Amino acid sequence: MAFKNFRFLVIVRVMILTLAVSLLAWCLVHALYLRSVYLAAGVLILLAELIWFIDRFNRDFRTFMVSLLQRDFTTHYQASGKGRSFNELYEALNNISGAFKAISAEKEVQHRYLEMLVEHLRVGILSIDADGRVHLANQALKDLLQKDVILSLRSLESFDESFVRTLHEIRTGETQLVKLRVNNELLQVSLHASEFKLGERYFKLISMQNIRSELDAREIEAWQKLIRVLSHEIMNSVAPIISLSGTLHGLVNQNMRDAPQYDALHQGLDAIKIRSEGLYNFTQSYRKLSGIPELSLKQVSVKDLVGRVHTLMQHRLETEAIHFRVSDVEVTIEADPELMEHVLINLVLNAIDALAGKPDPAILVRTSRHAKGNVCIHIADNGEGMDERTAEKIFIPFFTTRKSGSGIGLAITKQILQLHHADIQFHTERGKGTEFVIIL
Repeated sequence: MAFKNFRFLVIVRVMILTLAVSLLAWCLVHALYLRSVYLAAGVLILLAELIWFIDRFNRDFRTFMVSLLQRDFTTHYQASGKGRSFNELYEALNNISGAFKAISAEKEVQHRYLEMLVEHLRVGILSIDADGRVHLANQALKDLLQKDVILSLRSLESFDESFVRTLHEIRTGETQLVKLRVNNELLQVSLHASEFKLGERYFKLISMQNIRSELDAREIEAWQKLIRVLSHEIMNSVAPIISLSGTLHGLVNQNMRDAPQYDALHQGLDAIKIRSEGLYNFTQSYRKLSGIPELSLKQVSVKDLVGRVHTLMQHRLETEAIHFRVSDVEVTIEADPELMEHVLINLVLNAIDALAGKPDPAILVRTSRHAKGNVCIHIADNGEGMDERTAEKIFIPFFTTRKSGSGIGLAITKQILQLHHADIQFHTERGKGTEFVIIL
């Protein structure tokens, strides 16, 4: 209706202008020059008014279209004082602008909802294009990789190029498990990828989750089952051998002292008895891995725990001239005091062994706060450190680098901390020492 009114008014103005031009021509033909001047002025005024009338509509319509292109839906057209022909036109433009504004607001709400949903996920989400540019990286991913800003995959090459290569090469529907070290923390990251197309562009969506604690729990469970089976079978076999060798040893001593084979029999039976008892004690020690008692959680002062450990280790520390330093341990944790003390003893003993033959040996025990607010207990030494192959095996039961070691200290430590829903990490450097960190 508004466009019809506009066309009608334009036609009226054109007809008036045509009539004025015709009158001007008639006056010129009849030599009515004074009237011709007045009519010419009128024609110019009518022409200017027609151009202004048409431009007013074009100007408003152009402003409206530019606003749509720029997604600016705040413009509102006031029709008052511009003639009835523009009332319906401006009302229609305002209605269209309002409809687009409502659609834009709805899309913004949906976008914010999806954004909050992605940010709420505890799984890291990464979206990249074919060029490796990052279009989405949620907070869980930034926390996992400990990076505040991730603009492209190139920004991740600084700490692990093989990881970036895996992100490029992983295929749709494929799941991979990769090891990744971030700020001296070893992560076991599960990757799963999918691809999708938006317009003419392809995107890859990768989910990442650190499943190290789950893998450690499964590993410990598997070791416990194996140890229980082996311990049972070995104990069933060794106990009768010990008993029988003792009986035979007594019979030989009583009845065969004068026999020419006495020495050989005596030595053989002694060897069987000693080896059987050694195997028995060996099995008993490994049964400790599957015999950790249930937790009795209490509020425990870290200062008291460290003080008791220092008292227990004081003689050996003084004997080996090791400087034991404690710093910033005025914190309280919820833990089983006996088991947590056992953990600290294991770690301090390892540190003492690592300092053998080291000039100016020292052990530092301190606490700090993790980025997530957890209490961290640090036990550091200035020993020789470990090579990469040794560092990968230190939590494996029965693995030890010492001749007299049983290889179960760190395995038990890790199991105790898992019962506390805690974690243990370490950083080692050859020639500079090792630091273990308990994260509670």
